[in-house]
Amino acid sequence: MSTCDASILGDVRAARMAMETDTRALLLKAAAVVLTEEGPSALTVRRVAERVNASTKMIYTHFGGKDGLLEALYLHSFAGLTEAFKAQNEESDPVLRLDKMVCAYRTFALSEPALYNVMFGDLGRAWEAPIESRKQAWTSFETLRDTVRLCMSPAQAAEAGRITYLLWAAMHGVVSLELRKLIGGPDGGEHLYQLAAAAVRQAHQVGQ
Repeated sequence: MSTCDASILGDVRAARMAMETDTRALLLKAAAVVLTEEGPSALTVRRVAERVNASTKMIYTHFGGKDGLLEALYLHSFAGLTEAFKAQNEESDPVLRLDKMVCAYRTFALSEPALYNVMFGDLGRAWEAPIESRKQAWTSFETLRDTVRLCMSPAQAAEAGRITYLLWAAMHGVVSLELRKLIGGPDGGEHLYQLAAAAVRQAHQVGQ
């Protein structure tokens, strides 16, 4: 095979992989929207395929069936949160980085409500993630925990895990209320969100 032929073959393979990645992302997004808009009982291979005008064979090809689709959807949703956290790692000051991560959590939840619902909402009523998938999903919070630890004194560092859970509980609680329109308006939601996160940080002297 000539160098030119090898190059063309490599380009074809790269294009095919990119297309497969895009197709998977499209199917996962459709599944998340079906779950959010129509509920767990509607989340079937056929309904997801209909949503994107595709064949059910496409879903079986990419995910092996409904359980594979749901597991991929679960992991895909947490991967989005992980990326949102890691995008803040360019900030060298851990206190400012934590500020940005707190903001990033709310931004992700509000900009991707269907994925957030997969992570913490209706999917749990339709399907239970395998233990290994749950462990993988919860690594999303390792980046947040590591930053929390850097914002604490050496004597406090052992408490970083517990305090990260407290901070997450505060953030999740306000965002969940906001997504369900149980607190007033984006400005009110953002103010309450920042107050809740600040209260946890102040109570445990995180970044003080």
